[in-house]
Amino acid sequence: MEEPVGIDEMQRALPPAIVVPREQACDFEVASRLEWLEPDGRGGYAAGTVAGTNTRRYHGLLVVARRPPTDRIVLLSRLEETVVTPTGDRFELAANQYPGVIHPQGYRYLEEFRLDPWPVWRYRLGDLLLVRELFVARAAAATVIRYRIEGGEATLELRPLVAGRDFHALVSENDVVSRSAAAEPGLVVYQPYPGIPPLFLSHAGGEWHHDRYWYRRSCYCREAERGLDDREDLYHPGVLVARLAPSRSWTIACALGPVPVAEADRWAAAEVRRRAEAAARGRRAAGGDPELAELGARLGVAGEAFLVGRGRGETVIAGYPWFADWGRDAMISLPGLCLATGQPERAAAVLRVFADHIRYGLIPNRFPDHGGPVPDDHYNAADASLWFIEAVGALHDTGWDVAEFWPAVREIIRVYREGTRFGIRMDDDALVTQGAAGYQLTWMDALVDGWVVTPRDGKAVEINALWYNALERAAQLAERSGDAAPYRELAHRVRAAFRVFHCREGNYLYDRIDPAGVPDPAIRPNQLFAVSLPYTAIGADVAAGVVAVVERELLVPLGVRTLAPGAPEYRGRFEGSRLERDAAYHSGTAWPWLLGPFITAYLRVHGSSAGARARMRRLLEPVRAHLLEQGLGQIAEVVAGDPPHKPAGCFAQAWSCSEILRVLPLLAERGG
Repeated sequence: MEEPVGIDEMQRALPPAIVVPREQACDFEVASRLEWLEPDGRGGYAAGTVAGTNTRRYHGLLVVARRPPTDRIVLLSRLEETVVTPTGDRFELAANQYPGVIHPQGYRYLEEFRLDPWPVWRYRLGDLLLVRELFVARAAAATVIRYRIEGGEATLELRPLVAGRDFHALVSENDVVSRSAAAEPGLVVYQPYPGIPPLFLSHAGGEWHHDRYWYRRSCYCREAERGLDDREDLYHPGVLVARLAPSRSWTIACALGPVPVAEADRWAAAEVRRRAEAAARGRRAAGGDPELAELGARLGVAGEAFLVGRGRGETVIAGYPWFADWGRDAMISLPGLCLATGQPERAAAVLRVFADHIRYGLIPNRFPDHGGPVPDDHYNAADASLWFIEAVGALHDTGWDVAEFWPAVREIIRVYREGTRFGIRMDDDALVTQGAAGYQLTWMDALVDGWVVTPRDGKAVEINALWYNALERAAQLAERSGDAAPYRELAHRVRAAFRVFHCREGNYLYDRIDPAGVPDPAIRPNQLFAVSLPYTAIGADVAAGVVAVVERELLVPLGVRTLAPGAPEYRGRFEGSRLERDAAYHSGTAWPWLLGPFITAYLRVHGSSAGARARMRRLLEPVRAHLLEQGLGQIAEVVAGDPPHKPAGCFAQAWSCSEILRVLPLLAERGG
């Protein structure tokens, strides 16, 4: 794509603004559930709500990855802002939630909130209008906040509330916290604790006043809903006072070092350009189809949040706000995030990172949250390495030379045949079995205090669908060297043995064959992969039965259930304590990412006619609506299995966005 010329043209390339009007912005129940995200490309981010209150321990204006993209800390939780008029009227814009009260209630002054292309708040303060915009400038590794006043002059008071802790943790009032900040013209520096990096507040001119005390018992209501601790004490080292004048913006940048705030306009232009290019790539994924172009543009921008640096390469953050990079999620996400958007070089960069960490013939299930070497028990996935092979095959389909990944593909298949850790091995019938006490090795991996919520040891249907697909992919890649025959012969054996999964009575696929050889008749979505993967081990009649059963029993607006409602273990609500949520996680909760495999499977069974594509396009209407709720511009991790299918989990999930991006070209195809 040629670079857009001029800021106006770049802005026109962006998707339309997401607008939250006054009646919603001033409703705390609504505005506190609408979340925004500004990632920094390193694993860190700024995140919060339209109301301005932090409802999660993970919210913050400066959340940084000390060992990118992991070891993340909430350094600056929030800024408490007060606007003072020349007549002495004070307008407190914050919305801090404490036990039983919200104080102050600055959201009541909101005239409008816009994601355009980043968060912009418009406050009506008597005769004054205050506009606040916030973006993360990747070039400066800083959260930039700009204020503009209209209708007169005013004074702005900013009170930083500092956490200085691991982003999974909470902090209480203590004597360890540093009491004082250092100030000089245009800069305030505050290091809250030994070993925690200092916070730098670079600003466009203001006066710093020491004003040291604790803000006690901040409440994070989303944490309470998750059954977790929800109280925190935050330290306030002082107040920064600035003068606001009409027709001029005043800027503050929050970072790990001093930054030149005079460069804010240049940073903003660079961010508009980066997002405009991402939107253009998303539109390209929509194949020029005008009905899908806006959705593609939104998802193109959303997808950029998940591609982040790791060492000299790239990786995929599985979800915001709390996940790091997971192997399974990264491999499933690559085709949508990178290939559908025309970025094969970025897909190759991610594959290199995971190929470099192969151990025992397995890619990591996940990298440690706090950085450092990957421990052996983090290789606990029976499917991630097979998804790696599929990602390599998808990259090969674009014409990219994948020779560098062939040794990894060959090694994965070798150890699956011979056996590796966690009981992962090919059985005598050529199917793959897996299982180890205390571990969950498939994507249905909920494990609570030793309780295996969804037992899937033995021969899982999607593991063997992936195994067959991996063998065919290996044969495809080995054709150039003439070594394809052994892989095809083994694939033929797997195809013949795969019949064991066919439930003839219901014409669908068993979810697994347990270690005793007993089939599990639970209706789950894992059977979809036997239809949706490029190479399938089942015939057309069985594939049609699979799609019909999944459509009838599991498909809901915005996702596919993990278990049919008729099962005794079915849980239709995803809420409550960790135990309650994990019990429902793969026992009825629906997942948006599974819409990708379902749409692919449906079109494979019914053909890519205009009618079939139109029916699948209708499945995207709830996705369009969802992009305007909860995580604005993003797709959530899960939704409840029962109506009204409330979104939950991470408010921004990589494979939720990427799988919709991946299928856009299928839905935009002409003819058929």
